[in-house]
Amino acid sequence: MNFDRLFEPVALGDITLKNCIAMSPMNLGYTGPNGYHSDQNTAWYALRARGGFGLIITECVVMNPHRWGGQESLNPSLLIDERYYRFHSEMTEMLHHFNGCKVCIQLSPGWGRQGHPHAESRDCPAGAPSPVPLQVDLRHLNKGWEKQIKRLSPEMAELVPDFDVLRQMDDAAYASMVDTLMAFTAEKIPEMLHIIYGDTPRELTIPEIVDLEDRFAVQAQAAFKLGYDALEVHAPHGYLMHQFLSPRSNRRHDIYGGSLENRARFLTNTLMKTRERIGPDKPLGVRLSGDELMPGGITHDEVVRVVALCRKAGANFFNISQGSYENPGAAFAPDGEDEFTRWAPGFKEAAEGLPVITPNFIHPETALKALESGSTDIISLGRQAIADPFWPVKVKEGRIGDIVKCARCQRCYMDLMTANWARCSVNPLVGKEKYYPELFLDTPKLQKKIALFTKKAQDLPQI
Repeated sequence: MNFDRLFEPVALGDITLKNCIAMSPMNLGYTGPNGYHSDQNTAWYALRARGGFGLIITECVVMNPHRWGGQESLNPSLLIDERYYRFHSEMTEMLHHFNGCKVCIQLSPGWGRQGHPHAESRDCPAGAPSPVPLQVDLRHLNKGWEKQIKRLSPEMAELVPDFDVLRQMDDAAYASMVDTLMAFTAEKIPEMLHIIYGDTPRELTIPEIVDLEDRFAVQAQAAFKLGYDALEVHAPHGYLMHQFLSPRSNRRHDIYGGSLENRARFLTNTLMKTRERIGPDKPLGVRLSGDELMPGGITHDEVVRVVALCRKAGANFFNISQGSYENPGAAFAPDGEDEFTRWAPGFKEAAEGLPVITPNFIHPETALKALESGSTDIISLGRQAIADPFWPVKVKEGRIGDIVKCARCQRCYMDLMTANWARCSVNPLVGKEKYYPELFLDTPKLQKKIALFTKKAQDLPQI
């Protein structure tokens, strides 16, 4: 099979990607405890750049400096002031050594009700559009999550041997059992409890929302100065911006609540203020869930209208996802492949020709089909990029049989959620990339500079 279509260049704002293959944004928790990029962060991304990805989209980097940011439990990268800048510039400089690789920062205003109070200020709840706590419906756990919960707790496997029993329960049957499950979880795997039942957040004031809009634009401008080629606004999966969009979590009655235009105001204001600062052509995108897939949540029809509003506000590319934490089986880590392409037609129509990125691929044949059908403009790999950072170069070389395929086991997600160092069931290098610089420090550009420097050093006399 000919995969040349995957390697055609594609325009994104005022830049051109060398191919149509992106790495999806994923937070593996490799930053330091105060949100600074670590050597492992840089090595993790560098190995994927070495593997041939045309676009690396970073984990969501949080620009919210406030105690109520609510994002600390997942230990994200931060970009809140000049203390963080040099660590980001180090990473972008490294990734730009790799044969035209472009780097997109995914910038986030925070976690909202999916977050938790900071470890140093437990008295301060997370800020959100409304005081609506998170509550995961365990019937939405897919096979990968089931496998990891049973790995962490063999007792849970004894209590619920087959999670299909849960998945098939009606509301009344589930309600009668959920308290027992929660009591068991609190006793046996308490580190999971905060993921299932969130803290009640505090409703943000209008001045606080405007403050985030303004700060976002400032840090977006800084990101481009630090070497990022593109910026993606983080608005999917039930995080803070998504919470404003969703009637399930936004119960406000002011200019940021009620109608879809009001619920989208935080996002569209942020886009307009950012576009004003960075200029008319730089790549400025938005990641959105194609559908929340929860009762009372934002629907696909509404999301399509949000895409159109974002386009008018200054966005010039879009990245598709689906679901939220409350539906972890359907959200950003489903069991299957190519499940997000179903939302692409709506995105494409509302985007009016602007590029659309679609994730959730394992097999190059499936990715090729998505591109050739016109469903999407750029395909992206999430967990598959964890499993095999060399997927692009293996496809280009015709070494399809050498691809290490993601097992969809959710080990990476479970490690992150339970504060473990993220690893992978099929790739032993994950989390250890920094110990193997020989795998990514061999770019011709860097080698040439090092060879010239060392040659000059060797010519010096010893004293």
